[in-house]
Amino acid sequence: MMKKIQLSLLLFSLAHLAGAQIDQISVGVGYANAAFYSLHDGSVTSIAHTDWDIAFSVGAQDLGIFVNEGIASAMEPLPQVELYLSTSTDFSSVDTSDLQRIYNDEVSWTAGAFNHVATPGDPFDFGWGAYDLNTHTVNGTRVFVIKLRDGAYKKLLIESLISGTYTFKYADLDGTNEVVQSVIKSDFTGKTLAYYHFETNEVLDLEPVSWDLLFTRYVTPLDDGEGGILDYTVTGVLSNAGVQVAKVSGIDPLTIRYEDYDGPFADSLTAIGYDWKAFDLSTFQWSVPEDVVYFVQTADSSIWKVQFLDFEGSTTGVSTLEKTFQTSLVSSTNELPDYVPAFRLYPNPAVDHAIIDLELDQSSRLPASISVFNVSGQQLYRASISLYNGSNRIELPADRLAAGTYMINIQIGTDRIVRRLIVN
Repeated sequence: MMKKIQLSLLLFSLAHLAGAQIDQISVGVGYANAAFYSLHDGSVTSIAHTDWDIAFSVGAQDLGIFVNEGIASAMEPLPQVELYLSTSTDFSSVDTSDLQRIYNDEVSWTAGAFNHVATPGDPFDFGWGAYDLNTHTVNGTRVFVIKLRDGAYKKLLIESLISGTYTFKYADLDGTNEVVQSVIKSDFTGKTLAYYHFETNEVLDLEPVSWDLLFTRYVTPLDDGEGGILDYTVTGVLSNAGVQVAKVSGIDPLTIRYEDYDGPFADSLTAIGYDWKAFDLSTFQWSVPEDVVYFVQTADSSIWKVQFLDFEGSTTGVSTLEKTFQTSLVSSTNELPDYVPAFRLYPNPAVDHAIIDLELDQSSRLPASISVFNVSGQQLYRASISLYNGSNRIELPADRLAAGTYMINIQIGTDRIVRRLIVN
């Protein structure tokens, strides 16, 4: 059942009586900005879509590279960043006669548009480059063409990823004005992406230290109503790395609790997505469902109930939601998955270093992530890792942490291992 968007003082009163909080997140008039939002403290950090052009995932073993699909809404088409795959493998000679436009998959923060073109079934092909078994580096194999917001075209090659440093170069199509630039992952510890702006030739740190949801614009494939697919720019909500979401429909938002829910969580970026709202063409008004909530499990294992209440559209770009803290799954001694027969965190308390020894009883490699949180739920460190059969040794950067208590979270698929670490 849908309801017309109309907030009143009564809604606010009921929310506070129930222990809920109401937050408003704005992406600006015409959806001109993206907004990073934290459920824990309601903080919002806004950046303009025009602040960056491409971005690099910075987890320890990440190789994802993204194009900025964000663009403000207007009656006339606005200039946007467009990424194309060329048929060339030689940067010095790029054929622009047969360019293929490519988009981000919006599935995870470890693979973007530059990875989309990887050969299916080839585990060493990462789209922009290929993994070298001898040197353990990733070297560029494909040349891209990027159209910037000012209409200029550049040819672009991601040259390599070596020891945590991306190196890339770009130039005008005729080879003039060549620039070589690097992105060093360790400069962005605890962040999801590092950003780059071609006009200013700057590598940028744009994200807040901790965030859960990103209100932004992105491209998604939609049915065009005539049997085809249309790549369409939508306004929606993306989840941060380590955040999982469960959508629950056909319920009473006032009475449902997390304890009543036994369904799965999704870790897709678009688990909330764009369709939590709908536009009524007969009334030209936005509406939201009144029988839907989202249980959002943040990276520190806190569970929040989120109900969207209002969307004001491009006039203000404001979304209004009600959030209610449900519980925290954090425990200093939570059980290990069956395929992890042994786990040890030492020394604990730690001074300048801490080690995780994890034994894996699994024949295949398992992708995982490790995060460090303070007691306020703020993520201080995150890295993507791979776990292999047998013993796995992971070193934590305790020397970067002030004295205090921290939660160490290892995410393996839908399983979590959480331990408390004390730093002296």
